[in-house]
Amino acid sequence: MKHVWCMLNCCIWYVVTICAFHGAYGARTASDPKSTLAKAREASAAAHKSALRAQRALEEATERYLRQEAEEAAQSNSDVAVSERGDVFLAEGEAHDRHPFEGIGALSAGASSRLLRDYPQRKRDDILDLLFKPGHGASLQVLKVEIGGDMQATDGSEPSHMRTRNEKPDCTRGYETWLMQEAKRRNPEIRTYGLAWGVPGWIGNGSYFSRDNIRYHVSWLQCIRDTFGFEVDYLGIWNEMPWGHVWYVEALAQEMRAQRFKTRLVLLDAIHGVDQGFVDLFSSNATFRSLIDAVGLHYPCQKSEPLASVLDAHRTTRFWASEELSTVADWGGAGCWGRMLNQNFVRMNATSSIAWSLVWSAYPNLECFGNGLLYAYEPWSGSYEVMPPVWVTAHTTQFTQPGWQYLPQGEGAGLLAGGGTFVTIASRHFDHFTVVLETLRGQCFYHEGCYHTKEASGPQTVRLHLGHAKARRLLAAAQRGGGLLEVWSTNQTHWFVRQPDVHIDVYGTITLSIEADSIVTVTTLRNASNRGVRHPEDKRTSVTHVAFGSEGPTQALESSFPIPYEENFNGLSRDPRFFADQGGAFEMVDAGGEERGSKDAGRGNGVLEQRVVIPPIAWIGHSPSPFTLVGGVNWTDVGVQVSVRLHRQPPEEGTDVTQTAGQMPPVIDAVDLHKGSDFSHVGLCTRISRYQFFGGAKATPEGYCLEIVQTAPPQWMLTAGSVTLESGLLEHAGAVLTAKAGWLQLRLDARGARLNAWIGDARVASLIDTAFPFGQVALRCGYHHCQYDDLKIQALEPLPPSPGDRRPLLRAASAASFDYHGRTCDPAPRLARRRTDFTGFVGFSFVPKTQVRVKALGRLSVSGGHPWAKVHNVSLFRLRTDGVSAPRSNDEARSQQQRLIASVALPTEPVDQVGVDQTDDGWVYAQLRQPVLLEGGREYVLVSSELENGDTFYDAAVSAEADEGIYVRGPVYLDRSQTWHRLREGPVVFGPLNALLAE
Repeated sequence: MKHVWCMLNCCIWYVVTICAFHGAYGARTASDPKSTLAKAREASAAAHKSALRAQRALEEATERYLRQEAEEAAQSNSDVAVSERGDVFLAEGEAHDRHPFEGIGALSAGASSRLLRDYPQRKRDDILDLLFKPGHGASLQVLKVEIGGDMQATDGSEPSHMRTRNEKPDCTRGYETWLMQEAKRRNPEIRTYGLAWGVPGWIGNGSYFSRDNIRYHVSWLQCIRDTFGFEVDYLGIWNEMPWGHVWYVEALAQEMRAQRFKTRLVLLDAIHGVDQGFVDLFSSNATFRSLIDAVGLHYPCQKSEPLASVLDAHRTTRFWASEELSTVADWGGAGCWGRMLNQNFVRMNATSSIAWSLVWSAYPNLECFGNGLLYAYEPWSGSYEVMPPVWVTAHTTQFTQPGWQYLPQGEGAGLLAGGGTFVTIASRHFDHFTVVLETLRGQCFYHEGCYHTKEASGPQTVRLHLGHAKARRLLAAAQRGGGLLEVWSTNQTHWFVRQPDVHIDVYGTITLSIEADSIVTVTTLRNASNRGVRHPEDKRTSVTHVAFGSEGPTQALESSFPIPYEENFNGLSRDPRFFADQGGAFEMVDAGGEERGSKDAGRGNGVLEQRVVIPPIAWIGHSPSPFTLVGGVNWTDVGVQVSVRLHRQPPEEGTDVTQTAGQMPPVIDAVDLHKGSDFSHVGLCTRISRYQFFGGAKATPEGYCLEIVQTAPPQWMLTAGSVTLESGLLEHAGAVLTAKAGWLQLRLDARGARLNAWIGDARVASLIDTAFPFGQVALRCGYHHCQYDDLKIQALEPLPPSPGDRRPLLRAASAASFDYHGRTCDPAPRLARRRTDFTGFVGFSFVPKTQVRVKALGRLSVSGGHPWAKVHNVSLFRLRTDGVSAPRSNDEARSQQQRLIASVALPTEPVDQVGVDQTDDGWVYAQLRQPVLLEGGREYVLVSSELENGDTFYDAAVSAEADEGIYVRGPVYLDRSQTWHRLREGPVVFGPLNALLAE
């Protein structure tokens, strides 16, 4: 307190001296207008000396206070310039301790921006303004993009600019260079950064680190410069893969210099820490080190000591968080992102942080839903949603510019006493500065949330002290605008709101109140804007179910995709609207293969063609066989048809193309077909509910696909994900057309659980399957040319309601669940796991509220399992005790006595049998000889027998809607120990099983 009192006395002395001087001088000049200039100068000099003495006294008192607080901080093992009372003494720091501020940015990659270009222009311009326009929305300072390689990179594949060794580079393919051009149009100073996830298979004969790849990367830079008139600022090596070799980095840099590029190199773009070999080379090889402008890590969270040590010794190379966020854009995701923007510098001296992704503009049934600054995935409706990460970003970007400088940790950056962080970013000559303070608590996807060391539990008062010798230029900047600074804040309920200006007081102090879970900016600048902000009402939070036997899905995450939908591929553009490639590249061409826009294009019928014929050098080791998605993620009862052909041109004359006589075709596995078969194939799919690329090479699109496979002889397959439902040989005419590059029509109708498939006019399959109740349409191919024409999608009439005399115990059961706020990349919907690994009884327990009679027992048809498991025992038991108890530990359970009430043998395939009823909504029922009476208030279990490696059942994740007279208690099973177990309480079941109640 004595230091504060000293500061107060000094400031009063300073103010009184100045006032006395002005009063005396004013009186003298008023009474004696002829007073000499010399006397005025003497008085001015005396006052100036007094002011200097007062200023020095103020600085000395402040510095004594600063030393005392530093000693207290040292005693408490703190390494930041902040006291427990919330006093922060900002200091400029030595020039060599400051770090350049190199911008906050976002990454468009993994096809996360695919649907953005299909928006109506006015809406698209609004979105782009919110992302890139300075002083407007996110005001991004860095745009990083994927260099397309025709391979799956998370949510789709992005087209390559050079598919063959001798092809002229075409960087107008896709949307990334278009996006860079739009960003440059709004902000010519935005920094751009390119990075490859994979490359075409011709490169290096399959070797990524090759002279071919150097040529490939430099040709991309050259194409952008020649086509769009700007140079890419930064170039990476390979996303989250090995960084290569010294010779490769040196040769790449040499070739860029030879082509007169100013583009700088960024290594490592690594996600699994830092390679010690790289650290050793960086430290010992000055030539190699000089080529690296920055070292980037993905989702770093904490400092890598070996890397930090060598970067601190060689300050010309900076550290970046070159991929960050990857968390759904709810308020928690915004909190994660805002915290990282500060914390990455406070913990690691990161001078740039880049969010993945720029915008969520991909279908919501793909990996990592919502990982973007805003949502724009409904171009057919024009709807988009500005999410809170936009405004958290603005707290830094609207008040800074690349080229400014971070003030050092312990002087302009550090931890807040009550929890949280602060950073100070100042212009080069300290004309302006910005302080960003945050106490955000949102959970990041990675590193168990990557939280603060200490979390704020409530509001805290922070005093920023500038009235000392180490902050003179900061104080001058703050006083330049009359001592008023702008304050902006964001919390869960108010996004990017300007608060009343704060006044720097006579002591050189700025006092702020910071709420928990908020971010605040105080700045000398006055050009910010919250134009485009919307009320932070999360309209996309409802959890919905798509149920077997219900009238269909309700899904909050999509407005209706237009249906009926037709596409004849005769447009002049290269990319059909709303199609999202998931491997390879599907582009509109003339039937002869000429690209749209070429001199020979437009003279014939337009078709869609899969263009990639060599499997790519893929990211994380695999890329699926090409397929492309289109349509509503919630479509249920739809019919789809398309004309297809396997090749652009027929084979040479004289070739035996059918080879049908006496031959059996090879057995093709559905998984092998998807991950890359040796056989050419073309297909049509419906009800693609989701695709999980990170599921590995064996992951398949989760839906129904009708495929033509060019084996000898040609055959067809109808699959449900990785399961082959039916297959057969093509009839002779179809085989000839397939082999001679003729056109065949494929058609799939899905209505309820009934699936019908046609090839030409012949229906080849009609069956019941319940694996996938809703989803999109897809076109499939291998790594060869396929062509498609005249795609037509129409809605089918839904199944009629159940007859009046049919009263199911479970009105509906859904194997799908939706969670759009999870910290996971597992895409929604999540389908209950299909199991064949258990021997025993599985089902559920329930309690009738009053007496009811059961007249039939049933089970849902579930594909998969062993062919011999054709019959199920479905049983109804009444428990003789008070019921099933959930085990109080993993090893503890109670044995229960039970009485068998009814049992049936239930076929799993269609049969013509009296008393067995299989419905088109997927249920199979067997009538009881006579109804059985169930007592109200007693607990019963309905279960089916299962054998390991036998038939398939759904795990206990099937949500159930019961008859109003029934209470479902939860999923139960009986294992070899003859012990009943209930996993949890609530309307969730195994199986699922069902029963029909008598009216």
